[in-house]
Amino acid sequence: MKHDLYPPLPLLEADLFGADATAQASQQQPDLDAAPAMPSADHDMPAHLRELVRRRVEADAAYPSAPPAVGQVRRLDAVPGLEGAGRAVGRSFGVLLGASLGGRRWSGWLVAQEGEYAGERDLVLQDEDGVADPVAAMVQAWNPVEVVLRGDEAIVGKLPAATLGAVVRLGDPGFVPDDVVLPRPGRIGAWDLDRDTTVVTGTPLGEQDDPRHGYQALYRALAQEVSAAAKAKPAPAQTTPRRTGWLHWLQDTFVRPAWTFGALAVVALQGAWMLGLHGPQPDDALVYRSVTPPLAQACAPRLRVMFRPDSVYADVIVTLRRVDASLVDGPSETGEVWIAPARDQAPQELAAMLRQSRLVEQVDLIEPDPRLCRQ
Repeated sequence: MKHDLYPPLPLLEADLFGADATAQASQQQPDLDAAPAMPSADHDMPAHLRELVRRRVEADAAYPSAPPAVGQVRRLDAVPGLEGAGRAVGRSFGVLLGASLGGRRWSGWLVAQEGEYAGERDLVLQDEDGVADPVAAMVQAWNPVEVVLRGDEAIVGKLPAATLGAVVRLGDPGFVPDDVVLPRPGRIGAWDLDRDTTVVTGTPLGEQDDPRHGYQALYRALAQEVSAAAKAKPAPAQTTPRRTGWLHWLQDTFVRPAWTFGALAVVALQGAWMLGLHGPQPDDALVYRSVTPPLAQACAPRLRVMFRPDSVYADVIVTLRRVDASLVDGPSETGEVWIAPARDQAPQELAAMLRQSRLVEQVDLIEPDPRLCRQ
């Protein structure tokens, strides 16, 4: 059975991997100089084009320039490189940022605009997911990627923590939906990911004549190219003298964007939480998994939290979203995170809430050290 989806795969391949994608894209654009300044009443813009323009303008207004952060969807018009502009493409795509890998490197998922090709692990974004540019039509949860960012890429969407959790769940290779749905290329539908989350996706892939096989192969190749550029070693740079002194150490260590605890739900997933990787620990009550509280944390109440090694990602995300607190540091190599209570929340109350969760293995309340907090 033949399935005609748009855009055709040959055109999509030419846009993403053509020898001169920039020239090809320019050839496909109308001659703006020859077009009238304003459309006449007899030649109004088609409704679907007006909708795309509206969404682009709305997204431009909603998302001013900002540093990269978890949950942002950044538009890419080229395959990024560590140096230079990278390889231009004839079709823009996006990257949903999931976790910082240090420096300008981030991990996340590719975001595409070809909604007709959605499969059961493509999260089709809806109005409740926030304002989104037409480039950000669906998140390819099956297609993780690493990317190096300049920091000036256009922000075309910002996803809430619940949507990020759904992406993580859909992208888990071990996750199998309960409902059995027949392959129907070009169709999308809503279904319950769990009792608290409803998602909109495509249907499972069908036989080899299903064009979504070729579509996913193209975007897997694109993700591999983007990731390879992010993992490439930069050219040797001139050595910068190392700054010394405790003030510089504090600035280098702790001057960073503040994350909400909802964002931590996704950031903490990098490295699979490292929860199952720690070995036997000493029984000494004064030692907590070989981690010493940083100096900057000693003058305010803090909580140290360790989740169970067998915790399911989606369940951890739900637990974290229900806690109104801020990330101070972590996750550590042992999977430990440090959090601070909200301004009006008692740390003892926050600790009690966390201990009620079946996913939490241990919670320690760390009181300020008066010896380090004297004026």
